[in-house]
Amino acid sequence: MERVALVTGAATGIGLAVAERLQADGFALGFHSHRDDENARARFEEAAARGPASWVVGDVTEPGAADRLVGETVAALGRLDVLVNNAGITVAKPALELTADDFDAIFSVDVKGAFLLSVAAAKEMRRQGDGGAIVNVTSIHEHVPRPGFALYAAAKAALGMLTRSLALELAPDIRVNAVAPGAIATERNKEADELDPQIPLGRPGTPAEVASLVSYLAGDEAGYVSGTSVLVDGAMAQQVVGSPAW
Repeated sequence: MERVALVTGAATGIGLAVAERLQADGFALGFHSHRDDENARARFEEAAARGPASWVVGDVTEPGAADRLVGETVAALGRLDVLVNNAGITVAKPALELTADDFDAIFSVDVKGAFLLSVAAAKEMRRQGDGGAIVNVTSIHEHVPRPGFALYAAAKAALGMLTRSLALELAPDIRVNAVAPGAIATERNKEADELDPQIPLGRPGTPAEVASLVSYLAGDEAGYVSGTSVLVDGAMAQQVVGSPAW
């Protein structure tokens, strides 16, 4: 029986690396992107060339989107075993410049969207009757605040607590965990390469390194791991409290 993983925000960065790794692990891929654009189409075509894959498109915050994305994935690939909530946004502003619209935008994607997808996925996993796993992508800022990112940090902290709460409620058959990346060198995170002096391991991480942890948490070897958030940050969180930059 081929296992199926749905990865949100799979067209770029960490989400793309996670999608590639889970396919390498033998999963059929539910490939989600926020929109149908040239980059997403190209990345999906690459995924489809690697193995069974289905493309689902949509804003995870829209009414009914979670049920639709899960339903379309199951209709195309037959089942759902793993959900990776990777889709997220941020707004970089001083706290006193943030607005109610900023709050709604960030919390809608980073928390509400992940919650609704987790509920939809868990219901399908329970219907199937043989368990499953949910992995949420939070951030080092789930644990450590950063000036200029108050709402992003608050949303990731909320997602971290949601992870722990769902782990309790969905046990014993569905495991729920989180990965909390630090400075990761993606095409969008241009500043990661400038942070070497603040990272004890002396370099930013790679999307593939985050994906390897997601792979572990999604797989059978992590069968006794649930309700935890694992930092993948080069020990950065151990020394950044009070830093003016982080």
